[in-house]
Amino acid sequence: MTRSRSYLFQLLLFSVEGLHHPFFYEVTCGITEEVDKAGYELLLSVKASEDGRWRDSLKRCYESKVEGLIIMGTLPGPEVFKEIESSQIPTVFIDIPYQGPQGTYVSSDNVGGARLATEHLISLGHRRITFLDGHNLHHKPLLKDSPIMDLDMMDTSTSSPTWGISQARLAGYAEALHSHNIPFDPDLIGYGDFTQAVAQDAVVCMLREHPDVTAVFAISDIMAFGAMQAVRASGRRVARDIAVVGYDDIQAASFVRPALSTIRQDGEEMGKSAVREILRLMEDPGATPTKVILPVELVVRESCGATTASVIRG
Repeated sequence: MTRSRSYLFQLLLFSVEGLHHPFFYEVTCGITEEVDKAGYELLLSVKASEDGRWRDSLKRCYESKVEGLIIMGTLPGPEVFKEIESSQIPTVFIDIPYQGPQGTYVSSDNVGGARLATEHLISLGHRRITFLDGHNLHHKPLLKDSPIMDLDMMDTSTSSPTWGISQARLAGYAEALHSHNIPFDPDLIGYGDFTQAVAQDAVVCMLREHPDVTAVFAISDIMAFGAMQAVRASGRRVARDIAVVGYDDIQAASFVRPALSTIRQDGEEMGKSAVREILRLMEDPGATPTKVILPVELVVRESCGATTASVIRG
């Protein structure tokens, strides 16, 4: 019996706040454009990470005979992967390293991007560089036991779903420090919750407890804006006293003053690539799911203290 076609794609976003984030918006625009070009319709479901009703959303996907599934955000737990595998729906995760029989992921070069940002700060003379993370790193106690990070543990090229963008960017940061013989200090890891307000509080505390910090690398532009506010609140000046570099290159990055240096990743292309990979798997059920890692580049503006603007490719 021939299975009836639904011509439906489902985007499942595990982050209510993500609806307001410029980068999620860019990815969604890319998904929408590519889905429409292929003659499909797109359904959107938004769940908080702690909302246990996500299984109901997946159940409705099965009932609606959704033909392709795209997932992004902060997953509630590894059980999501088991559910996806049992569904047999071709699935692509955004910025969530995972590979399975019917699933894979699309991401940018998170390790390379973080390494590029950190090495640029080092080239400007910085040695005490805060890493401002979005998640509360559960492996922080492990890092305190080892002055040099075990980068093999954080290899996001493996099929393990354990490591996400935070860990990948932390690995790139640590690689850059290690390559310049700068000790890795886990006390310089801050937690900003991917929000401007929490990031500001985190950097205020960091600068108070570690007054020798001269630079902040935030793994999102939104948190970098909070870091810039914190620098001013501490009575110091962005760029001249404390360099700040972000990640994403959202539109507002070029409008703030001083303009934000940041790692540029192509959100729209990530969304388009996710749809193209699902279509490939649908056309050839025997095909092996293939991860897509997109290149990044460093956009040098004023906030890092560099004398000239430039774009450095990874």
